[in-house]
Amino acid sequence: MTKINLLGLLENHALFRNISAVDLHTLQREVVKTELEKNTMLFRKGDQADACFIVVYGLVKLCIPSSQGNDKVLELIRPGQSLGEAMMFLDEPYPFYAEALENTLLLKIPRQALMRLLDRSPLISRQMMAGLSYRLLGFIRNVERYSLQNATQRVIDYLLQTSAMQSTNEVRLELKKHLLASLLNLSPETLSRVLHQLMDEQLIRVCGSTIHIGSPDALKTYQHSVVTLH
Repeated sequence: MTKINLLGLLENHALFRNISAVDLHTLQREVVKTELEKNTMLFRKGDQADACFIVVYGLVKLCIPSSQGNDKVLELIRPGQSLGEAMMFLDEPYPFYAEALENTLLLKIPRQALMRLLDRSPLISRQMMAGLSYRLLGFIRNVERYSLQNATQRVIDYLLQTSAMQSTNEVRLELKKHLLASLLNLSPETLSRVLHQLMDEQLIRVCGSTIHIGSPDALKTYQHSVVTLH
């Protein structure tokens, strides 16, 4: 198993940054390191939510499964982010599944361990409520984006956000194109058409799973100029 500084990861995480040393060491003893290989399930839809998880490295996708095979991608969970808290509080089974898109290391925090910590620390409770509120706000903004932005604007928005997160104009696509289309609430055909459109405008170059953005400012200007619904 990968050697990590578990105590350091916990004390530097936003959720636990202000807890006492005693509580931190108690929590450390109950946290379980979970390593997943690429394309391995963390949990499936219907599994009981008995823990929350923090991603140390790697990438996890949350999806609603479909019998037709076109699973709906809800969210990508990146290093430093957490998942599973909401369903754990409700004591309900997961309504989605979680799968590692890369070799991934997570910290599994059992439900009872976290509940005991929340009972002792109102500050941690407020911090967790803030985290869940930000997650809800993110979902609302996604719904707003799907409702108000056309296909071209959504794709450009994703490229610019991913470029900013990766700190490069050479954007590495985190998802296969059919999954990226699902995340953006587009059909694969529409996504391909938009990418070709941006290539024709000489705003991007596509090389496999890497997209080179010539000028983020030019791409942003083009995004604002596109007002016709697709």
